[in-house]
Amino acid sequence: MTDAAPPASKAADKGFSSWLTPVRIALIVWAAMSLIAIVARWHAIATLELSDTDDAMRMAQVRDLLAGQGWWDLTQYRVNPAGGGVLMHWSRIVDAPLAFGILLLKPLLGQPLAEQVVMTLWPPLLGAALSVACVRGYRHLSDRRIAYVVPLYLVAAAFIVIQLRPLRVDHHGWQIFFAMLIMGQALRPASGRAGVIAGLSAAALLAISIEGLPIAALFAALAALRWALHARADDRARLAGYMGGLAGGAAFFQFLTRGPAGLAGHWCDSLSAPYIAAFAVAAAAIFAIGRAAPARRSIRFAALGGAAALAAGTLVAVEPLCAAGPFATLDPIVVQYWYRNVLEGQPVWASSATTMLLVIAPSLVGLVGSWLAWRSCERADDRRNWATVIAALFAAAALSLLVLRAAGTAQLFALPGSAWLGLRIWTRARSITAPVPRVAVSAAAALTLPLLGGIAVVAIAGLAFPAVKADRKEIQKSVAERTCIDPATVAALDRLPATVLLTPIDLGAPLIFWTHHSVVATPHHRNREAMADTLRIFIGDPAKAEALVRKQKATLIVYCPGADDFSQYRRVSKASLAARLYAGTPPGWLERVALPGDSGLAVWRVRPVD
Repeated sequence: MTDAAPPASKAADKGFSSWLTPVRIALIVWAAMSLIAIVARWHAIATLELSDTDDAMRMAQVRDLLAGQGWWDLTQYRVNPAGGGVLMHWSRIVDAPLAFGILLLKPLLGQPLAEQVVMTLWPPLLGAALSVACVRGYRHLSDRRIAYVVPLYLVAAAFIVIQLRPLRVDHHGWQIFFAMLIMGQALRPASGRAGVIAGLSAAALLAISIEGLPIAALFAALAALRWALHARADDRARLAGYMGGLAGGAAFFQFLTRGPAGLAGHWCDSLSAPYIAAFAVAAAAIFAIGRAAPARRSIRFAALGGAAALAAGTLVAVEPLCAAGPFATLDPIVVQYWYRNVLEGQPVWASSATTMLLVIAPSLVGLVGSWLAWRSCERADDRRNWATVIAALFAAAALSLLVLRAAGTAQLFALPGSAWLGLRIWTRARSITAPVPRVAVSAAAALTLPLLGGIAVVAIAGLAFPAVKADRKEIQKSVAERTCIDPATVAALDRLPATVLLTPIDLGAPLIFWTHHSVVATPHHRNREAMADTLRIFIGDPAKAEALVRKQKATLIVYCPGADDFSQYRRVSKASLAARLYAGTPPGWLERVALPGDSGLAVWRVRPVD
């Protein structure tokens, strides 16, 4: 007899191998990770414990849409009602699947449970789409095995996964997804179709958040550089397609999600007329340059540089304020006591040392792996693709140093280089016969995974620098500790007649989500005047604060004594309203409102004017 497997068994093994495609592997790996995440966050899911104020405000926006607010009307009327509400800078692209899912499930489950199910499942579903996009995009690189292992690297990328966990319904996961679609088309063989798809993806990215402008500009520059260097017809078609898709897509998505007013609006913090005009001018210039097809490289570079300058000039000419950035009009008091404390919008060095290392380490590993992969390529097309990855990763990594929230995109572009390096080290480990070196090299391969490598760097740094070790031991406050919100408190507050609440800025959005009340301010910068009034009320003279409270038509002051922002307010001055309230010595125009239970939430009623 022979020990060889029977032919049927061999056929079954071959069939299973052929069934286990990179896309299916991606879906299986992401599904397993998502199931673990749902189990790990089950308590938060059951209690709808939202860890970010933007998730709360996003759901308020979706609820308003389902309650009949117009598709093109993005005003939050329950924020700053004294000022007529706040026109949000967000996009209906993000609202649409949430609203559709709730609308679909509402007849079966009722709206509260439908919201809970959709908030739990939609972020992982978007993550599954991202996982497939990674496989399909990175399969064009020189080592085809990357497509098989990149799903494992994706689920180990903490700054990506955190944006796609259950209940994380805000727009950051969408930004990462569209960045991957753009990258995927940049790695495909050059064609007008690839350019148009990438341009449309860039337009959708910008419609969701103008924060994506550096990424959109980066891939435009890469497409332009390829054509300027080699004058190939297919590269010219890709560039023209990209700019046409970007310009046309920007106008289309803006009209689709904001209507005619969106096309006419002059906002610097979201897609609007100044940006659309700049894209249209850039596309027209690119079409003209491509049609002329200059033979000399220097002329092509000069012409493309002129097109970029013309686009930038158009942006500033249409709206000069955009030259100063989206936050230039914030009141200095809002910048000092709010914006500088929003760490995701600050440089990475404003965060803890641990966070810095977890941001930087994966990008460095990805850059090293991508550079080594580029060096190993024999085909020119493969070298160009790895050069694209290197340029995109370098730019995204630099951006993540300046703006922490860009770390997710940086880790996305670091995945293929990290995977290439991990595969090479793993292959080397399999060739080692001695057990100890074999295990050691295998462990080194595992350290190319973003999270494991980052943790290893943090651990090593902690041995050398005590400050890092101490930083790792910091205890993060739970959501309940930061907000003092619990079911009994929410129910008691919600039973009070609808009114306007004055709260510290970070507490506003959760109370919009949990109650039927309105609030003066939430952490959203377009409401800059009411945000400034809120801060002046809490950190200022109680006598002057009264006039501002009445100006904002607030009848209740609500705060969590242990919250970070309220603690900051009360430390500004012992004579401030926040300090007086914390000490239990309120001014005469306030009276305490008792809430049932042991909630730490403090509520004060504004006495009517005699």
